Amino acid sequence: MKSKSFLDIKSIVSESILNADLEGSRLLVAVSGGQDSVALLHVLCSLKQVLSIDLVVAHLNHNLRGTESELDSKFVSELSNKLRVPCVLGSAEVQSIKDKKKLSLEEAARETRYTFLANTLVEKKLDVLVTGHTFTDQSETILFNALRGSGLKGISGMKEISFLLNDGVRVPIFRPFLKITRDQTHEYCVNNQLSFRHDSSNDLESFTRNRIRKQLIPLLKEFNANIEQSLIRLASNAAEANDFIQTSAQAIIDKYVFYDDEKIVINKDVVELHPAMRSTLIMQALEKLNYGLKNVKQSHVRKIINLMEAGSGKSINLPNGIEARSCNKTITLSFTQNDPAITIFGQYPIEIPGMTNIPGWIINSSFVKTLNSELANKDHTIVNLDRRLASNPIWVRGWKNGDRMQPLGMLGTKKVQDIFVDHKIPRTRRQALPVVYSNKGIIWIAGCGISDWAKVTNKSGSALKLTATELPPI
Repeated sequence: MKSKSFLDIKSIVSESILNADLEGSRLLVAVSGGQDSVALLHVLCSLKQVLSIDLVVAHLNHNLRGTESELDSKFVSELSNKLRVPCVLGSAEVQSIKDKKKLSLEEAARETRYTFLANTLVEKKLDVLVTGHTFTDQSETILFNALRGSGLKGISGMKEISFLLNDGVRVPIFRPFLKITRDQTHEYCVNNQLSFRHDSSNDLESFTRNRIRKQLIPLLKEFNANIEQSLIRLASNAAEANDFIQTSAQAIIDKYVFYDDEKIVINKDVVELHPAMRSTLIMQALEKLNYGLKNVKQSHVRKIINLMEAGSGKSINLPNGIEARSCNKTITLSFTQNDPAITIFGQYPIEIPGMTNIPGWIINSSFVKTLNSELANKDHTIVNLDRRLASNPIWVRGWKNGDRMQPLGMLGTKKVQDIFVDHKIPRTRRQALPVVYSNKGIIWIAGCGISDWAKVTNKSGSALKLTATELPPI
């Protein structure tokens, strides 16, 4: 006889899938090997036929725990085979990424993991990424954000459906376990005789989230035994308030915020609004200019408000190369203008293998083993392509108005101008990016990615590797 927890979890996930209109979808399931993701994968497998869903498993080895990390990957691969679900394994040197980008280890791991998952979803042409975040994770996230001084959005916690912007691609994330506790996923695994891995890094109290889970929440339970439920109610109230303010601000934004090509102009009359409305309008303007709010905080909004009260001609620098400049009655937000970018005139045949010099760049080409190669690096200046492309001439030139290409994971083509917008390429820089092409069409735009038809298909052979190195200004 099936346990009550099995029936409850299965029905909760089934209802969530139907409510999210994901019946008949192709799901990428993030599986670490821990109890939550193992339970999630098992439940989804039990719903495959009744909900007509297809599954693909994705697992990233962060290379932070030596043999333990390798055993996690092996476990996920074997579990996927046992459940007859295709599995994509990835590997990344997170410690090196942390040092290079000057991030915390938690931030580097999360950023690398979601980049891998987003790229896998696009490459495999799947519909949505599914993660095993639980009710317990939700309460920890709310506390974590509250301790950081987050606003309403932060303490609203995670949504069942949200979106991640990755290299211009909007990736949907589905979290069907948000009503299920970590104790319930453990019980599910035990009742269904499912083994799972234990991540020893979850025991390290050097990580803030671990201290919240192991120290802070047990302490808070001495004051309120149902602290997790109380935090979820707090998040729900915050989410409702945030939704109301965001919607109200959106209704009047055109009165105060004006979009002009690659800059945004904010009328200083915005200071007369309620503080919540004023801050939200400025945040929405920054989000529009920056294609998201990465690195942008409330402290930056306060700096803009202070600038509005300062004299004309003054300016401040904001994250991501944004400058806010005070004019007579407005504030202008724009990207800081560097030296004019070099324009690539003409077309140049690419030496394969070899080195090709073009204005502002060096293009190197070589052949690499497919098994040891990634599709592309983070900024798409190094890519691996179908080796067969080298059988015919390949050229490089600058962007032309009207260019189109087939982005990775898309069936049709898209205007390159729109791709530049997706990737936040300033207008002044677009003519400076190398466009690699053949008689079939555009293969790759440095900084933006490759065409779907040019990707590596032979996983056991070799790939054509192209590297674009930008030369420093003279």
